[in-house]
This record gives sequence, structure tokens and C-alpha cells, in this order.
Amino acid sequence: MILKNIVALTPILLGCSLTHAASQVFSDDFNNYVPDQFTWSPPVSSGWSVTDGTVDLNGAGGNYDFLPGNGSYVDLDESSFVSGLFSNHVNLVGGTTYLLSFDLAGSHRGTLADTVHVGFGSATASYMLDSMDAFSTYTLSFTPATNGTYSFSYLDVSGDNRGLFLDNVSVTAVPEPATSAMLLAGLGVLGCWVHLKNCKTRRSQPSGA
Repeated sequence: MILKNIVALTPILLGCSLTHAASQVFSDDFNNYVPDQFTWSPPVSSGWSVTDGTVDLNGAGGNYDFLPGNGSYVDLDESSFVSGLFSNHVNLVGGTTYLLSFDLAGSHRGTLADTVHVGFGSATASYMLDSMDAFSTYTLSFTPATNGTYSFSYLDVSGDNRGLFLDNVSVTAVPEPATSAMLLAGLGVLGCWVHLKNCKTRRSQPSGA
């Protein structure tokens, strides 16, 4: 019975371990800001900054909701025709791998494809989407060498008055494989110990008991 209980608890304990290891460092879906903000200046408390250009905030509740059903989202190439560098920062632990996750969609204006350059610490990547592409999730991983503050940023390079749309940005620590392996190994050892103890107990019982 004890062994069965241990086996039943294994998924629960493993889930708790992975949840703890996969801690979220940052998350923003842009739904807490007032939409229809041209040349958007994010509140200081959000951590976001816009430099060397501008971005817009569009979406639900405003007059410029190009992708209904997605709440609010950022137009990375604002109406000034000068795309701003949209960035934020997080405190990371050296040696830990982190995953930057974000949703991108096309400009939905029937023009050519747009490209956005994404940076996360020293990791970089570029994404090109067609105009009518719906939101899809993309990821970029980065492992800092030392503890410190690291930035992540988005820069649209279309310069045509509307760029790719950005939504659901998050930074999460990637679970270490050793965490689950050590937990399962420990549970296995404990299970074997209980099994052997039960066998010893049965052998020591008087016959006919």
C-alpha cells in the first residue's frame, strides 16, 4: 500500500518540482494599458522603453483593433514612419537558461512582409511575417554567464507606417533536466526500500498469522 501511494504521488511531486524550476521572471500581455495610443509612452512601472523612434498601442476597446479577440498589442512601426526600439529588462541568474516567449502577427494592411529583429541578452534572431499572418508564438533562449540585468528588445525594420504586432511577452527560467531526474531517482530508491522492508516483514511473520 505504501509503495502504491508513492507511485501515485510521483506525478504530483514531479509537477511541483518542474513548476518551481520553471519560474516566470516577466510577463506582459499589454491588456492593462489604454489602447489607441499613438506614439505610445509606456508607464515607467512597466519597465518598457521606446528609443530612437516610436511604437503604437492598439487593440480591444479602441478604434484600431486589427486582430479582434487578442486584447491589446503593440504596433512595432508607429505612424511616424520611424520604428522605435521597444525594450525591457530582467534580472537573471548566471548559468541558468531563460526563454523569451512572444507572439507576433503581420501588419494586416495588405502590404509586403515585415521583419523584426529581436534581442535577448547576447542572443539575437530576426522574424519575417507576411502581412496577413495571424498571431503565432516564437521563442528565443539565452543563458547569462553571470548574475545581472539583461535586456530584451524588438525593432521592426519596415518603416512603412505599420509594422508587426507584438503580444504576450514573457521570460521564464527553463527547468533543468537534472531536477526531474534526481526526483525520480530518489523516489525509485525510496520505493525499492519500502518494497524490501515489506518483504522482510512478511518473512518475519509467524506462519498462519
